[in-house]
Parts: sequence; C-alpha cells; structure tokens
Amino acid sequence: MRLALLILGLIVLSCGFAGKMMLPGRNESFSFLQGGLSLGGAFLICYFFSRNNYWHGMIGSGVVALLGFCRSVVNVPDWAAWLRAPSPKPPATPLLEIFVAVLCLWYLTRIIHLLLMERTRRLLMSEKE
Repeated sequence: MRLALLILGLIVLSCGFAGKMMLPGRNESFSFLQGGLSLGGAFLICYFFSRNNYWHGMIGSGVVALLGFCRSVVNVPDWAAWLRAPSPKPPATPLLEIFVAVLCLWYLTRIIHLLLMERTRRLLMSEKE
C-alpha cells in the first residue's frame, strides 16, 4: 500500500502541473497547481509518515483521500455542464479533475479494505489468546 501511496502522490502532483500548463489564465492555472501541490504533497507527507509508523500514515492518507474526493465532487455540476456543451475551459482540465477524484475514491476504498482486514486479523489473534 505504501508504494500505491507514493505513486498516487506523484500522479496528483503531475496532474497539478499539467493543469497549470493547460489553463490560459494566470490565476486559474496557479489555483489548479496549488490544489495539485496541496493534495499530492499531503499524500507524500503521509507516505513519509508511514515509513516510521505504518498505521498513522495509512489512516492519514485515507483522510486525505476523503478530503480530495469531497473537494473534487464539488465540481460535478461543472463537469456535467462541460459534458453537455464544452466550455471555454480546455477539455483536459475537467478530465484531470475527474481523474483525481476517481483516484482518491479508489485509494479510499483500498484504505477502508485494509483497515477492515486489520480489524479482522486483530479479532482472530485475540480469540487465539
């Protein structure tokens, strides 16, 4: 899971840089970059935390994935409007936002599954004692 966390952080960072290059306006492009740096950086920080204490990093990254997914879901009306009639926004930026939302949701489900497996393992270990 730690490797997936590292890759996820790097992908989100690269999506932030790609969005910055695709958006024409200075303010819009830097806000897209700031979001990518914040979310991707948070995943990388959780990766480094998981090196010292595995569960702190994994639970923290699950919370970050939840926040990233919720932040991306706010843009669903914009995505629907873009799908109906393409806006002046470059077509890749809504796709990058959807991509990051799907990645965050995928990672969140993996973390929930990991926590449920650990809970089951601990319950079975306590029954053996």
